[in-house]
Amino acid sequence: MFNKTLERKVMRAILINPMQESIRHISYDGDYKSIYRIIQCTMFEAVYPFDNGDTLWIDEEGLLKESNYAFNLKADNPKFNQTIMGSALILGTDAEGESIECKSKLDDIKSRVTFQGKVAIENDGQGFTITPWHIYQANLEEARLLLEKLKTEGSA
Repeated sequence: MFNKTLERKVMRAILINPMQESIRHISYDGDYKSIYRIIQCTMFEAVYPFDNGDTLWIDEEGLLKESNYAFNLKADNPKFNQTIMGSALILGTDAEGESIECKSKLDDIKSRVTFQGKVAIENDGQGFTITPWHIYQANLEEARLLLEKLKTEGSA
């Protein structure tokens, strides 16, 4: 799954950073521990939206935050239609499951990604609701004003 050799080979990867709304090549040192730092998470998971064998490494806890930066990725695999929370790293995978340089082309990935900006994440126990941050903030302000009005009317 990860390059286990003592002499790790530096390889080209693609980093999708929705906070900066950037997609760029980076150098990956082959050490799985570097993924935590690169995508800024404490747990990561692999998803497989590509037909070319590339793997998308994402923050496994991205939905468990109150807010995050999100993006959508047009996948080769039609079963993979979800919004991704937080940064993601694209690496290739060889026949033994080791990480290798990604096959995906930067311009192709750029054409597949739609940034969603900052979003609020709510979990009602039945599933997650993703709301654009500006709408979430407007809803909070509307609720605050309504409560203030009710307090004023109740004390009159």
